[in-house]
Amino acid sequence: MKNHLTFLLVLFTSFIVNATTWDEPWQKEIIQKSDCFVYGSVIQANDTVATVSVIKSFGRSLTGQIKIDGFFMLELCSMSGGHGPKLHFKEGYEGYFFLKKGDNGNYMIPTPSSGFDMVVDGSVHATYRHTYHQAAVDAKVYEMTYSQIWNYYHNKKVNYTEVKKFIEESLSKPVAGFEEDEQDLFFNQHVALETAYLLNIPVDFDSLKKFAESENYHSQISAMRCMGIQNTSEAKKYIISYIQQEDKSSFSKVMGIEGLVASGDKKYIKQLISIKDKVSNEETGFGGSIMDPRVCTHVPSPREVIEMISVK
Repeated sequence: MKNHLTFLLVLFTSFIVNATTWDEPWQKEIIQKSDCFVYGSVIQANDTVATVSVIKSFGRSLTGQIKIDGFFMLELCSMSGGHGPKLHFKEGYEGYFFLKKGDNGNYMIPTPSSGFDMVVDGSVHATYRHTYHQAAVDAKVYEMTYSQIWNYYHNKKVNYTEVKKFIEESLSKPVAGFEEDEQDLFFNQHVALETAYLLNIPVDFDSLKKFAESENYHSQISAMRCMGIQNTSEAKKYIISYIQQEDKSSFSKVMGIEGLVASGDKKYIKQLISIKDKVSNEETGFGGSIMDPRVCTHVPSPREVIEMISVK
């Protein structure tokens, strides 16, 4: 685990060389807007172009070598000293890439810090929610879940059998913490919850509640994202109750509110609006260093989300 964290620190520290910042997209949007999903090895790289040898293709068939030379979801917030966004790959990196083909025939990643999940010491540093919140998972788990997630968002047949079994087995266990002997389970539970969310898979209410009520901040967030897609009155009532509790994190409340809004259920949306002033207006976000180039990625407060409904 120390090696995993060291790699991420080195990777993202390499971005902190100037005041160029951007709004980092959520992983769901990246999957939706990508053309290709491949596993490959970086064989040559500099600040502007990386050559990748494609080893395996999950979406549109790609073979041989491809060049990455741009970004397709980059929304800059600031740029200082004439330093524009750069690629930060190194020769020998291996991983999974979410790509979009450019007009010049080459390929693009979403931003300098997203659209790639690298393999380190046999584990994939995987993004299921957002690059701020990654998990180190076994490559078999990654491919089993992501092959079906890709199919789901690109109108291909989805095989739910193995994915549902993984989700049920992972969530049936006690909520894992960050202790060394629990880290593998914690990451698998993160993947299970986020995969259920991305594939819109119903999850047992009591299982979700167990994670939402846990002391694990990341599990709370994933559980409330999942709770928001459950099309049951039990889940919707729980969200209404949850977001009014002072001891719950603002981030997890925002996830629940956004899910309830997305459901389109007018009954509960009206309830949200009616309790707006009882809901926290505390600012939330991903945390991290103020020097992180992703620093302008905005997460609204719970009340802000409801206010956005009110003005529509």
